[in-house]
Amino acid sequence: MKKSLLASFLAILALGASASPRVGMLIGYSDVESIDNFQEYAAARHFTTANPDGVVIAPGETSKISADNLDCIWIHIDRLNMGLGNLPAEFSDAATIEALKQYVADGGNLLLTKQATQLVSRIDRIDGAFNPGIYGDGDGGKGTDVWTVNAQIGYWFINEKDNAAGLDPSQYYDHRDHDIYVGLATNYDFPMETFAMLGTGNGTEMWREDHNCMWDLNAYNAVYTADGRNTVEKFEAQNNATVLGTWGHVQDHAVAGIVEFKPAAENEGTIIANGLAACEWSPREGVNAFHSNLEKLTDNAISYLAAKSSAITDVTSDMADTDSPKEYFTLQGIAVDADALTPGIYVVRQGDKTSKVVIR
Repeated sequence: MKKSLLASFLAILALGASASPRVGMLIGYSDVESIDNFQEYAAARHFTTANPDGVVIAPGETSKISADNLDCIWIHIDRLNMGLGNLPAEFSDAATIEALKQYVADGGNLLLTKQATQLVSRIDRIDGAFNPGIYGDGDGGKGTDVWTVNAQIGYWFINEKDNAAGLDPSQYYDHRDHDIYVGLATNYDFPMETFAMLGTGNGTEMWREDHNCMWDLNAYNAVYTADGRNTVEKFEAQNNATVLGTWGHVQDHAVAGIVEFKPAAENEGTIIANGLAACEWSPREGVNAFHSNLEKLTDNAISYLAAKSSAITDVTSDMADTDSPKEYFTLQGIAVDADALTPGIYVVRQGDKTSKVVIR
């Protein structure tokens, strides 16, 4: 059940000291310090550091998976040799799946990363025919290149060098201005601007696991029933979704790495699924020069999804005092100096008017 607009408005007006925890992370262990998977441990440690009031949900604690209490839940699964479709029991048992289904139905929002992207179909948000099919869970290997995320889908359609035939530029989709990318450093290793995620950046080697769990859009040609001029449009129309990112080097419509699944039918919540191998939390060898981009991308996604439920956009009052000074708060209710704002999403209160803004 969604919180009323009035309740959300009053909650925002009360900001200043602290706010109740609104974000959570479902882990596969009893607590963060017992996580023996180095990738999942690094992700969970970041969550607890970035969200000191966040809720950690252990296996079996399905009562915590509630849209009444949490606006966004992050699930990160990244394991060696797990096998496509073999989600760990602690994330896929009947009680947990039912709780997640109800959570999204009630307006709760999910961030699913790496192998957790498979949960989109497990909770019946999409048909199983559209499960991620680009998958890797092996040891990976060493490399010197930088792995990036490309938010310009179908760049070939505006790339004059590679588009001598004059392809239709309206089949190019630029999502660089989406909230999840606010404040990320950019990279120019490819013809288009991308966001660097993994690499030393100085030409030296580092080890990457190469754990993708994402969508090969060409693989669904036999099951698309929705109309579209290309596979991106068909996939989006079929699943009420937006493809927000792909592999850094990809300029066509073949691969979806980050997808936003919007509210659909009886599912009132929003899901962002990020299955890109470039988003790796703990390289086993070498120092990732772009780890801050991964942290920012994740924090942005959590804030964006939490704001979906808090109903703070365009909440205004006709009695607004435009002469009053603006007060800025984080989405967690912490007051921020207006002269010290960094890129991100903020709640702004001015007199009796409250709204959400994106600082870039």
